[in-house]
Amino acid sequence: MKLSERNFNLKFDNRREIVEDHGTFCTTKPFENSITSIQARLISKLGSGKYRVYSPISSTQCKGDAYLHLTRRMVVRLLRDFLKRSEIRKIMKEIGLPCTLNFISKQKGRKVILNSVPSTEKTLESLKKLTKIFPEFKPEILIRV
Repeated sequence: MKLSERNFNLKFDNRREIVEDHGTFCTTKPFENSITSIQARLISKLGSGKYRVYSPISSTQCKGDAYLHLTRRMVVRLLRDFLKRSEIRKIMKEIGLPCTLNFISKQKGRKVILNSVPSTEKTLESLKKLTKIFPEFKPEILIRV
């Protein structure tokens, strides 16, 4: 299986009024007046959010080490809040997941996806090396159950 990280915006735009909910799909109709439309849009902004998930892909650009790339991203995101870029780069090289300073910078602001890393021999080996450097690190938070 190969993985890709995607962003999904799960916010309904409230351009139409939901009349009936049929499980996954809804029946809608235009709002009768602009005041109701504005109220619905204001209410919808209260709980809005973007969600990042991983999903299988079939791509010629994605190689057999896609799980290691996912592991690299998640580990960098974990370390980004605690260490400097140069320190992260050194650690990543030690655990066998080398990366550039630019790669580390691009991970800033992105959230760690817990339980997203598949339990393969290579990913477990890298995370085991990380626990030798940081004994308090618990790899179970990243491993997919």
